[in-house]
Amino acid sequence: MSATRHSERCRDCKEGIKNLLVAIFDDVKVNYDINLPAKLEDYSDTNIYDDIAPICQALQNHRGYDEFLKAKKLPRVDFFIPSKKLIIEFDESQHFTRPREIALSLYPDGQEFGFPIERWRTLCRDLSKRDNDPPYRDEQRAWYDTLRDFAPVLWKTGKTIRLFSRDFVWCSLNPRDDSDLRTFKKLFLNNVKEFLP
Repeated sequence: MSATRHSERCRDCKEGIKNLLVAIFDDVKVNYDINLPAKLEDYSDTNIYDDIAPICQALQNHRGYDEFLKAKKLPRVDFFIPSKKLIIEFDESQHFTRPREIALSLYPDGQEFGFPIERWRTLCRDLSKRDNDPPYRDEQRAWYDTLRDFAPVLWKTGKTIRLFSRDFVWCSLNPRDDSDLRTFKKLFLNNVKEFLP
């Protein structure tokens, strides 16, 4: 199956990623609640507040929306590896928006993340997706993605790894095939080799 004809909404891709992760790490939580708050003020006494506060302010200033801060709790992550404190997010195109690019542009230079920030910014500019239902949806998604990216910084361990849905036909990889597992590790773990078992 070619990537050009393959839909990024393929249900088998997420299932395939889960199976590949299980083959590598054994214990994988799907659609997992990492039990973090969603409001900025709940982070006021944490080690990430000074980094995320300007991001929140910039998202509010972008179009004047602050309704995206109503939720009390951060929504679940796609995958979580408890033993390594790894968050794995499968980013479809709707994640690549102007608000997300604004957020990423304010990430601190010295902080390492489990995905290439500059490439994600370029994808935001190139794809420039919009989701206006509700009107503040892009800001909200960018804020939630920011909190997921900074969760390991808060914990002082782990990483948040992001996979772009269009980078590969993920469901074509067989977790029982050594060659496919090596391919997945190369695609997935480039920035987080230290977490491999």
